[in-house]
Amino acid sequence: MKASMNILEVNHIKKYYRKSRAVDDVTFQVKKGEIFGLLGENGAGKSTMLSIISTLVKPDSGTILYEGKDIMKDPKVIQKKLGYVPQEIALYTMLSGMDNLKFFCDMYHINKKDQDESINKVLDIIGLDKGVLKNKVETYSGGMKRRLNIGVALLHRPDVVILDEPTVGIDVQSRNQILDSMIVLAKEGTTIIYVGHYMEEIEKISDTICVMEKGKVVLLGEKDSLLNGKSKLTLEELYLNTVSKIIQ
Repeated sequence: MKASMNILEVNHIKKYYRKSRAVDDVTFQVKKGEIFGLLGENGAGKSTMLSIISTLVKPDSGTILYEGKDIMKDPKVIQKKLGYVPQEIALYTMLSGMDNLKFFCDMYHINKKDQDESINKVLDIIGLDKGVLKNKVETYSGGMKRRLNIGVALLHRPDVVILDEPTVGIDVQSRNQILDSMIVLAKEGTTIIYVGHYMEEIEKISDTICVMEKGKVVLLGEKDSLLNGKSKLTLEELYLNTVSKIIQ
């Protein structure tokens, strides 16, 4: 179910590193409860943009509003509502899966009496069995680590979840589980910002598609409008056509 209210408004964000324009006057809006698919080649500015939204990096100029409040002036307005899943596995591999979940529950200040409920909810979403959680994370497959990596970001039931290429290098079963879980979360009202490495992923799950190239937004719109217009292109064809024009 799509919602019409913007939960996040990114306005003219710029971030330069010396002479490099990592993010160059980027503007877009993300609606509450939608899956916002973000595409771009390496160096396009995606990760920098995510770091700015997550308040890990300060922009040189521009504003970001979360529910109408400026996160640059008060980062806490989004920090407690945000779940961030980085490209790298952010788990303690010498601990068991359950110990990781309990550790992050404590980090999120989830009450002890509520932790079991939070963990069970997360396990339903990521599709991991409790029996597996007794084992150390170092014994997990790549797909299991990826799923648990997502799980720890969902424990505090964030309103917005950012995922930075969460399916790179994993098996088909885990990949499908992750994609299906994102669709379920969005239907429940969670807003998803999904950076994907595979075109078919973005095409499958996204409501809105944003393409960045050389720090700029070069394509932005609702998926149905972009792909079901007169041209009826696949996302890959549309992406290649758009980026080739910029490179030229």
